[in-house]
Amino acid sequence: MFLASRLQRILPFYYGWVVVGASGTAVFARMAPAITTLTVFIYPMSQELGWSRTLIAGAVSAGALSSIVLSPAIGWAIDRFGSRPVLVAGVLTVGASMTSLAWATIPATFYVAYAAGRVVFHTAAPIGASTVASRWFIRMRGRAIGVIFLCGAIGGVVFTMLAAVVIDNHGVAAAWISLGVVTLAVALLPNLLLVEERPESLGLTPDGEAGGRPHPNPLPEGEGILTPRQEGDSWTAREAMRTASFWILVVMGFATFFVHAGVNVHIAAYLRDQGLSLTNAASVVTASWVVSALGSVGWGWMMERVPARLMYSGMMALLSGAVLLLFLANNIVGAFSAAVLIGLVAAGGNITPAVVYADYYGRASLGKIRGIGEIGVLLGQSTGPLLAGLIFDLRGSYTLIFIAYAATASAGSLLVLNARRPARQTPSP
Repeated sequence: MFLASRLQRILPFYYGWVVVGASGTAVFARMAPAITTLTVFIYPMSQELGWSRTLIAGAVSAGALSSIVLSPAIGWAIDRFGSRPVLVAGVLTVGASMTSLAWATIPATFYVAYAAGRVVFHTAAPIGASTVASRWFIRMRGRAIGVIFLCGAIGGVVFTMLAAVVIDNHGVAAAWISLGVVTLAVALLPNLLLVEERPESLGLTPDGEAGGRPHPNPLPEGEGILTPRQEGDSWTAREAMRTASFWILVVMGFATFFVHAGVNVHIAAYLRDQGLSLTNAASVVTASWVVSALGSVGWGWMMERVPARLMYSGMMALLSGAVLLLFLANNIVGAFSAAVLIGLVAAGGNITPAVVYADYYGRASLGKIRGIGEIGVLLGQSTGPLLAGLIFDLRGSYTLIFIAYAATASAGSLLVLNARRPARQTPSP
């Protein structure tokens, strides 16, 4: 609070952008245990440890299942204690889990360590960062959240290439340690020192309206996050769960990440099967994150201008097209073409739900609402990669699951058109 108060007085721009940048480092760090990082490890770990691809991919499912249990509690903690302590704890957890994976040579220890990092990936980092950004921004919410996930896309590039280079030169164990060290070095202090929960606590207003001039009656420190009663445009979690749009968004979270996670876990191994080298496969994965990074802020800007359900529908259509393009990925041109669409979907898949939940249901109970809504995402994350691994082990090919992925994404692009902004029911006179 002290450092934030001092900085907001001397900075020539709105302090909300400092909060976005600081919390964005946690989203950068969450990419250390990302699927696109793990996919670089699948081939060398299967060769070195003799583990099947299903076993390794199953760690993603273990993390998702753990997150299903913890997500509502983490959402509650964000609303009750604020985003900063949750983000700091998350960064520490990821740093410790990545480092400990260097010594995880049996499946049980691998699952425990990797799942701990995945819980942060799914819940604490994205929900905490996007929630605090949504409290600082309303009119410019799309751009603010776009910047946060731009940090995540940069993390995807950095961690994927770092893992590939270190594996090639020093082995799997050294690669895990390097991921843990970078996580702590980049993200711990910014989240600890710079994240402030809401503009009102510094005497500011959302978006820095009126030139960011101080509010005459700032909320005292320690009073807690705004309640639904204090902010009229907000819904409680219970109220949100009574709307049809909420459950459509939950289903869309499942459909999006059933497909996206399944593709991302197996894409590097699939490209190796198609004849690409490890370096080329990692470059394709990196290219998708470069596209995601370049598209993140633009996607957020579009979210402020195009109806959310139309953006969501278009994103799912792109996802279907990306999966179908993988059938042509037996050369570097086809692989990079698919990577472009996968990168666009990565940008949209992170930003769109975060903006939609905040726009539809307000700021006050957003942590709880996101924590519950994230269950759909987690179910998709837990089943998509595992099913792909099982089908590959049984049939020796990804063809059947890729067809199922494309069909799921196409169906989702139609379903989400029904997710309109909910309106409160007024009692009859």
